[in-house]
Amino acid sequence: MRRRSPPSLVFSLIRAALLWAVPGLILVTIALGLVSRNSSYRGFDEPLEASVLGLIASVEARPDGTLSLSRELPEPRYQRALSGRYWLIGRVEGDNEIAPIISSRSLYGASLEVSQDILTELSTQGQEPVRFTTAGPDIDADEMLRVVARQVILPEMTSPVIVLSARDVAPIVRDIRNFILTAIALLSTLTLGLILAVYAQVRLGLRPLFDLGRRIADVREGRAVSVEGDYPSEISPLATELNSLISHNKKIVDRAQTHVGNLAHALKTPIAVLRNEAEAASTTSSAIVSKQTDTMAAQVDHHLRRARAAARGQAIGVRADIDPILDGLVRTLPRIYRDKDLTIDRTGETGLIFRGHPRDLEDMIGNLMDNAAKWTGSRIDVDVLTLEDGICTVIIADDGPGLTADEIETALKRGARLDEATPGSGLGLSIVKDLADAYKGSLSFSRSDSGGLKAVLRLPIAVLADE
Repeated sequence: MRRRSPPSLVFSLIRAALLWAVPGLILVTIALGLVSRNSSYRGFDEPLEASVLGLIASVEARPDGTLSLSRELPEPRYQRALSGRYWLIGRVEGDNEIAPIISSRSLYGASLEVSQDILTELSTQGQEPVRFTTAGPDIDADEMLRVVARQVILPEMTSPVIVLSARDVAPIVRDIRNFILTAIALLSTLTLGLILAVYAQVRLGLRPLFDLGRRIADVREGRAVSVEGDYPSEISPLATELNSLISHNKKIVDRAQTHVGNLAHALKTPIAVLRNEAEAASTTSSAIVSKQTDTMAAQVDHHLRRARAAARGQAIGVRADIDPILDGLVRTLPRIYRDKDLTIDRTGETGLIFRGHPRDLEDMIGNLMDNAAKWTGSRIDVDVLTLEDGICTVIIADDGPGLTADEIETALKRGARLDEATPGSGLGLSIVKDLADAYKGSLSFSRSDSGGLKAVLRLPIAVLADE
């Protein structure tokens, strides 16, 4: 099954912005519609309530039980038939009907239908107005009315009457609909503008990343040797790390080429000796062959170890505890060199972690301590100290004869041995120096306080997160 490629960063950022922007705009549209509807109906009901109060104030009861108005309401549409403005004063009779006692001419002899729930609410509300919607008398126009009603007991009357004022809701419904449509159009335009603005903002904000990608492509194609350019503070560390990676990769390639060249050069002489010996005689001395093959094997082993050290020196996340390696050597070396009654004094800090491969740490410290054990009289001092910038020093000092500056320089050369009688290949100190250099550390020698040799090995250590 083919793995689906992840979405682009631009698309992800735009989608994240729209996930809150679009629902927010929808909620704003709904809220504006509700606020507009409530505000419109409040303004729509005010004239109806005024008409109800005007009717209650101007109605008069006659001795025969009929009602009359001392003055007409000022709204002229109450006088025109089916005008959409109506008032009525009547009694409840039958189901959901009010029998008119007196009504506006605009009702044209019709009545208004009131539900049983509204009648119940009128009887319980007292003189508080009740607002509801009902069908109007203009059936052909499918008229719907907004009604404000009160139930009152007029003077010289024993039973309550209902005073209603009604108005066609079509204009307010149209106004509310137009407002909502206008709001939707404006907010849709705002949403589209927001999408375009977010897209432009994301593209503008990510432009340094796009430029960084082009610069990396230039490096890959050989058009540039490093990533150049001015980048924002958030991206500048990335460009710096990329340049460090490019530089590191170049150093690895150069180092590999150097190792190959050194190995070829080192093998050239033994091979030439073997060739000359083979051409000079029908048989070649086994001692010559053995010596030259040992030399070639040592050189091959040396360069392979340097190459491995260079690769391990740049490995990420590899760590090794220093204490177990030192403690093991402190216990083991006195047994190996028991003829010297060897004493090893280990001092300094504990709990340090070498930022590198355990095998390399064993090779470095093991070679130095083994070399000290070969030449010391009876005592080796090992001290571990922490320096700044994540560096520690392992100091190994003995009480042997020590070395002069020239002898130290000779000892660090490949295959060089100061004493041919002492067992060894002559590659130990050279390997330690190569390993230390691979980890961006160092190895130096000086005279110890007891007159012997003091080796100072500087190595990177892992810094704990809580330090």
